[in-house]
Amino acid sequence: MDSAKKLEGKRISQVSDFVGALDERHRRHTKGVVAHVIETEYFGIEQNSSVEPDFRGLGIELKVSPLRLVRSKGLINAKERNVIEMVDYAEIYKTPDWRKNKHLVSKISRVLFVFYLHEMDRPALDWRVVSTFLWSPNRDQGIAIQRDYDIIRDKVLRGEPNREGDNVFLATCPKHAGGFNRGEPLKSAPGSLCPHPTMGVAQRRGFCIRNRPLTRVVADALGVGIVKRGATEGIQPSSFPCLGVGWKGG
Repeated sequence: MDSAKKLEGKRISQVSDFVGALDERHRRHTKGVVAHVIETEYFGIEQNSSVEPDFRGLGIELKVSPLRLVRSKGLINAKERNVIEMVDYAEIYKTPDWRKNKHLVSKISRVLFVFYLHEMDRPALDWRVVSTFLWSPNRDQGIAIQRDYDIIRDKVLRGEPNREGDNVFLATCPKHAGGFNRGEPLKSAPGSLCPHPTMGVAQRRGFCIRNRPLTRVVADALGVGIVKRGATEGIQPSSFPCLGVGWKGG
């Protein structure tokens, strides 16, 4: 945690020179690059697909995720869902309690979140790490996760596809490079499918925390409330110590 806290307020260029070569043509690749810089170069964690947590001796998973400034509302919120782990339909089928789903629980029980601010009008090397904290689901979040897990599992048992919009906190999202045929799944590209206990095969999906609850996780860590302006929910920039009062971007 001492190492994580040292990241706060630093721009990606200060974390590693690796991003220095990026320019506008590489913008679509920068999310992966930022994660690589922080995960591999800073913390020394090699990219892998293990079901074990990233910091195995501590049981802690590392998640690097972007926030965004909604300028029209003056609020910061989660830019996107945070993908946790690949969905194993067979494991869901036989496991009613999410805490006993080994593919899920090992990746969500203790998470070191590193959030950076993604600013579209700035190159990746200028993006700044704005919050780092260790998170475990509290009682209410655990209940919400189980409620969503029940919905996901019920659809697996009934042989129905799950949609992200079916869930509130924990959801599933597509996790492949494309090629899934929604109308005729059996005609999908092989890489977009995986085994399913009642459907035979189904779309490759990953567990994820949805945007809005993820924003609330950040707000809780900062010890502040969520601000609503119209349909937008978010956190006031002044709540982030490294941004300071009056910060409006940059």
